[in-house]
Amino acid sequence: MSSERRPPTGVSRSLVIDQVTAMLDHTNTSDPGLRSQLFDDAVGTLTARNDIDVRLVPDQEVDASRCSVAGGYLANHTPPVLAVSEAASRGRRAFTALHEYGHHLQQSVYALMERLTQQADGGLNLEDAACDTFASAILLPKELVHQHITDRGPSAATALSLWQAAPQVSRAAVCVRVALTLQTPGHVTLLDENGIVVFSSSRELPPLRRGSDQSRGRIVQGALRAPGRIIEDETEFFYRDGIRGQKLYAQATDMGGMTVVVSVTERAAWRKLSLPRRDSGPKGVYRICEHGACGHEFHTFERPCEQCGVPTCPECGQCNCGFRLREQTCPACYLVKASHLFDEKTGMCQDCA
Repeated sequence: MSSERRPPTGVSRSLVIDQVTAMLDHTNTSDPGLRSQLFDDAVGTLTARNDIDVRLVPDQEVDASRCSVAGGYLANHTPPVLAVSEAASRGRRAFTALHEYGHHLQQSVYALMERLTQQADGGLNLEDAACDTFASAILLPKELVHQHITDRGPSAATALSLWQAAPQVSRAAVCVRVALTLQTPGHVTLLDENGIVVFSSSRELPPLRRGSDQSRGRIVQGALRAPGRIIEDETEFFYRDGIRGQKLYAQATDMGGMTVVVSVTERAAWRKLSLPRRDSGPKGVYRICEHGACGHEFHTFERPCEQCGVPTCPECGQCNCGFRLREQTCPACYLVKASHLFDEKTGMCQDCA
């Protein structure tokens, strides 16, 4: 029996669309002119409101682990605070402010809160994904998107053309909007010059964490070696502890000094033929148990032992802590040797005792 446990999969697109539709409906009903004002000047419009407080803060004060953007929502303040990184570009500040306003809506409007409580994780994944989609829906109207992306789905090239058509919009907002047009499971990922994830939006695949190093991926390496070109390849993305995602069809190109990668499991818009594969899930770290005579071969998604750095074998239940050699320093010769080579009475090694 396999003991492998897969990492959590991203929230379904239908749930996100339902939640965002409800958020937009609430916005249109409660303040009919607000949506157009947010499109023109998101930060200025939100700053002028009395029910929230918008603050531009240094980038180092932003907790990157809690949100997909460089910002934060502080609900325990009166009024609640939308924190936005002051180091971001104008377009990125607008996207971040709208993302955080999405948190405010979902944590203050009962009908939106109720949707979150129905989720197994309390709505954490749905809430954050809905914030991204809400922000991109405000900044990139559906009509503009359809001018650049066909029913076949997106590519890196069409993502770039959409961004060039809306220069006031951040690359992150474009990635979210493009991800909504994915026809099959995949990612739309933005990486810096070192192959580190700046932003990523996923459909029906485990999401890629902001700040994760993807420089080992073939498509990323190809794009970094040839900036300005459109690169097509097959690639894998990497999760924590060496876990590799499934092999995907991918296209990448430069987007204003960063790299945008569109990757899908099948039916890639830029290929004539891209069939699904049998290998349809992430691959854990491969190990051979070294404990005793076990020798069990296995893949695992479990975190390794903090002491020895080796994951627990599902067959014998052991890591490598049992093999860690106890050592001590001889007070006479000052050499570090295995503990069983010391005299218990003198405390010295057998050569000095």
